[in-house]
Amino acid sequence: MADSNTTSINWNTIPTATSNLSIGTHTLHLTISGPPRPTPKTPLILIFCGSGDITLSWTRVQSLISPHHRILVYDRSGLGLSQPRPKSLGPIKHTAVTAAEDLIALLKAAELEGPYVICAHSYGAIIAREFLHLKDKDVVGMVLAEASQERQYTLFRVPDENIMAISKGVKESWVTGLKEDSNLSREEWRERAIQISNGKEATWEEAMGFIEVCKTLEGKRQMEGCVLGDRPLSVVRCHGKRDFERVFEAGVEMGNGTEQQRREFKALLDRWDEADHDLKTEQLKLSRNSRYVHISDCGHNVQLTRPDVVAKEIRWVMDSIEKKTAALL
Repeated sequence: MADSNTTSINWNTIPTATSNLSIGTHTLHLTISGPPRPTPKTPLILIFCGSGDITLSWTRVQSLISPHHRILVYDRSGLGLSQPRPKSLGPIKHTAVTAAEDLIALLKAAELEGPYVICAHSYGAIIAREFLHLKDKDVVGMVLAEASQERQYTLFRVPDENIMAISKGVKESWVTGLKEDSNLSREEWRERAIQISNGKEATWEEAMGFIEVCKTLEGKRQMEGCVLGDRPLSVVRCHGKRDFERVFEAGVEMGNGTEQQRREFKALLDRWDEADHDLKTEQLKLSRNSRYVHISDCGHNVQLTRPDVVAKEIRWVMDSIEKKTAALL
């Protein structure tokens, strides 16, 4: 694997590479793999990580997809191995629009033109849909895996004081089974933990702006306009409630939280399934060519615990595009 900080990498043809690349103000970390795109109309797959998450979480998805398709994963500003935005630019504000603009700058610097297939997880879906707004003509399909959407703030607050109080001191990766169930090696998990820890400031900034970014996206009315038209869309819903239930039980056992905080956390869990179902299925309105996949045996981090599911949906989108292209010939 090439690993360089120079601009000598040809990101369109190199079999696999990982590096930091300047977008003018700072550098972003990206990893690309897979065969060169055979035609200018062949999509490049773009991965959008969830809040605070990094490229290492997508290692297994990459390994499943890259034998057949070209795939790019990157770290947002201040996360993973990417540099934070320089303070000389003024107050740092991690909005979804800014993140989408950063990715556009990164793709330009790497000379990676569309078309693109988007695969987004959790909060990354908000950024992905802002990217769609800015680059609509270049996006030819989407996978939304356990994706947040513009009405997400109606289910829970981010950050949520009740969840924070009860989860204090809880080793979430242990109690949820994420560490045990992830498809990462011990060394990969350790490096992932280090890199995520280094991005705490950027993660907090993203969390503090959550309601704002949701309402900004809401104003674009993408669902009402069926923004994707007939472009393929897969929406994947898992059992995210399970993770929060396990955190709640562990926190209460530790004696965390007041009685009021416990009641409010429990009330959130009681309404979770119905609200989460509605939020996920509503995303199907983005396209007239969509499908819904419900995976009940894994928690929120499907890219880590069930990379096969994510890879299957990416392949479905790619196959749908190829069939449509062939039909037009």
